[in-house]
Amino acid sequence: MDSINKIINFVFPLLTLYALLVFYPTYQRVKSAFSIYRNLFSENVAGKVVLITGAASGIGEALAYEYGKRGAYLALVDIRDEALFHVAALAELYGSPEVIPIVADVSKLEDCERFIRATVLHFGRCKSISIMTF
Repeated sequence: MDSINKIINFVFPLLTLYALLVFYPTYQRVKSAFSIYRNLFSENVAGKVVLITGAASGIGEALAYEYGKRGAYLALVDIRDEALFHVAALAELYGSPEVIPIVADVSKLEDCERFIRATVLHFGRCKSISIMTF
């Protein structure tokens, strides 16, 4: 048993070091390539209108902040009004030129028609619609 422990204590650190020396540079190259690709081909949304549902929390909130940082006009939709207005204010602080919060329930067809119509009437256009319900 003692000899097995000695072998393991000798072999595994060497294998770990070898794996680190072989795979880490490759990992860094792949990571750098993805970073360059993302920067070259990221969509420019500055000045475009983006409608985000479920914007008061979670992924919708993160999308609102990210699109706000990129300079997109935002139409934010959620059923929770207090949280929605808070996210709208923060998105404007992050750099969005204009944000309209719309309180609506995406499970109701008439509300969906209303917030899409309100977005198009307010901005005159809409680049993309990201429907996220949780």
